[in-house]
Amino acid sequence: MIKMNKIVLAITLLVAFSTVGYSQTENTAKQEAIQRAKAKYSRSIQYNDFAIAKDAIYDLLVLEPSNFSYLDSLAYMYFEFRQYASAALVSRDALNRNPQNRMMLQIGAKSLSELGAIDQSLKMYEKLYTISDDAFVLFEIAQKQYDLKKYDEAMINTELLLGKPIVEGSQVYVNNASGEQIEAPFKAVVHNLQGLIARAQGNEESAKKYFNNALKLAPNYALAKENLNPKKE
Repeated sequence: MIKMNKIVLAITLLVAFSTVGYSQTENTAKQEAIQRAKAKYSRSIQYNDFAIAKDAIYDLLVLEPSNFSYLDSLAYMYFEFRQYASAALVSRDALNRNPQNRMMLQIGAKSLSELGAIDQSLKMYEKLYTISDDAFVLFEIAQKQYDLKKYDEAMINTELLLGKPIVEGSQVYVNNASGEQIEAPFKAVVHNLQGLIARAQGNEESAKKYFNNALKLAPNYALAKENLNPKKE
């Protein structure tokens, strides 16, 4: 009986050591595969071969599924190449794992907007604003509310925007009459949006005041000029 126990113990230890050895070999092979995929990604980015870079990210997602940063990279890559449906889907998966991921909220919101899903985009921008208090995000919210004909909410948010100190000194890019990008005060863009909201509400007099306010700040702001004197159809 004692001999039998010794034999069983010896076999058990042999199996255990074999399992450890196999596990170590498997782990080493996995680490080597990860390093190859990372090298593949780096080299493909160096040579501007983004199709291969994307393929490398998918390899890394399979090898390290718990590393959420790969989803961020994949969503960003899809967005940069205007594959908005894929960007929206990947950002959604990333947000399921980390709902506070600001970059994924922004990419998801912008992608949904490009796809015409304005209501879903608005919800995502609202989530982003609650954790960022970002004036540019609030502008996107007001813009989306205008698009969805939520005019009262949109106007309230433009007033909130004008009360933020960062809006006072910030510059953004707008187009002039030649289609060239020029810098203009952020406030001018907000006033232009207010004009559009007022016009949609049927208040043409207020709309013109807002457009004129925008042009006082940015005389070459083409969109505000067009809105002040719209072409009659």
